[in-house]
Amino acid sequence: MQKIKQRLTPQNIFMLVISFVCMFFLTTASPFYEFNRSLDANTMYTVGKGLLHGLMPYKDLFDNRGPLIYLIHSVNAVFSYRSFTFIYIIESLLLFLDIAYINRILSFKLSRRTAMLCSFLFIPLAFSSRIFFYGDLPEEYAMTFVFILIYSCIKYNWFDMPRRYYIVNGAFVAILFWIKYSLIIPWVIFFVFVGIACLVTKRFKQLFIIILDALIGFLVVTIPILVLYLATGALKAMFYAYFYLNLTHYHVQDATLSYTLFKVMYPTFGFHHHLILIRTVYYIMIGLFIYSVVRYMESVEVHGGNKALLSFIVFLDIVLTYEAGGASFSYYLFACEPFIIFYLFVLGLLIDRYIADKKYLIWTLSGLALLGIFATNHNYRSSMFVAKPHQMYEVSFTKKINASKDKSILNYHALDLGIFTYTGTYSKDRFFIRNNLQYAPMAQYQRKYLHSLKYKFVVTKYYSDELLPKQDRKFLKKHYKLVAKNWYNYSSHRQGLVALYERK
Repeated sequence: MQKIKQRLTPQNIFMLVISFVCMFFLTTASPFYEFNRSLDANTMYTVGKGLLHGLMPYKDLFDNRGPLIYLIHSVNAVFSYRSFTFIYIIESLLLFLDIAYINRILSFKLSRRTAMLCSFLFIPLAFSSRIFFYGDLPEEYAMTFVFILIYSCIKYNWFDMPRRYYIVNGAFVAILFWIKYSLIIPWVIFFVFVGIACLVTKRFKQLFIIILDALIGFLVVTIPILVLYLATGALKAMFYAYFYLNLTHYHVQDATLSYTLFKVMYPTFGFHHHLILIRTVYYIMIGLFIYSVVRYMESVEVHGGNKALLSFIVFLDIVLTYEAGGASFSYYLFACEPFIIFYLFVLGLLIDRYIADKKYLIWTLSGLALLGIFATNHNYRSSMFVAKPHQMYEVSFTKKINASKDKSILNYHALDLGIFTYTGTYSKDRFFIRNNLQYAPMAQYQRKYLHSLKYKFVVTKYYSDELLPKQDRKFLKKHYKLVAKNWYNYSSHRQGLVALYERK
């Protein structure tokens, strides 16, 4: 308790308030948004609600994310059955830890005010609509944990790090492993490096202690999850969906060197009328990043082995994350955004050199940096305070469904469109969505559900140039009537139509 009181400094309280205020506008999980249009968030929430009704992920409700993310959303459903308030609180606390550790890391070399300014500038840079989308990302947990890992590698030499850090990092690995296992790359690099270094320097006893501590942290998180799925008979289904199907059916990519190089070069050679400009900026940013990392390693006093360790974590994590799927969806790269800190460090050196003594100017720039979230992130446009309610399908569809005594809903041929969330219902169908997994039974079972005619309402999403299969359109026309349709716009991405059908 005494330690907590010591942490409640005016600076930490200020950063905590800033985090909650910024995340209030950044994530559509916050109370500022009547509806969360994130397909992934609603999918995770529907599975989480199913847990409260005795339905197990994978076995009773099929999806391919990690089991821990559903437990988190299940807790959210306990707090609020029609909103994402608990998720908003978690995201705000994660953001607080982000800027707190950025501030600590930069304060090793920069002045206090400059470190704070750079910490605030990180928010609009990292949480842009292009990467962050609507929020509630598994990568948010990875970002925070990476900052803590970087801080520990700077503050302590790899061979005399306090034991609690190995236990905590073991727990971080477990949390990320059971949320999205591709996010554990920095810790694989960290533990492999430390293990080899211990063997080379003949620190065998220390290596045993490190393995033991990391294993303790990992098992504290892992054992309850395995026991839950074993006790409910869902363990086999979990391993099949989360590991086997993800490795064999989800965005399986060519891992050859030539393809990897192509993906690295693709952002500069895409078909675009500003090709030369894009290519130039891209290479300048790469050059600046390498310079920034080198400059930081030269400026901060850390053990030589730790400089090598940090360099491996930074560059290998970026390359391996990119290879693991960064070119598929841009938000995959959100987990690499902690490394923006090196750009901010170089900027901080310039600020300390030229305007460090101009206190009011720095605080003015800090305020402008925070306001930058409205320039880089456009989620606020989908708030009910900004958008018109009649333009939102969630409003019209929910009113029509809730007016009926029969609220049975089939979410057809799309990810979760949020109708289960806002009608206060949940799905009992195993294949309640059709996600991005290339898995034939999803489409087959969804079509069986549709043809069973047991659903009063069918909600689906399609594009004007990419309609539902012809047989589905014919069946809907014969047995259902179209009662409403509206535009769907995912952030700044392609629009589609969301349609609601009612059984005749």
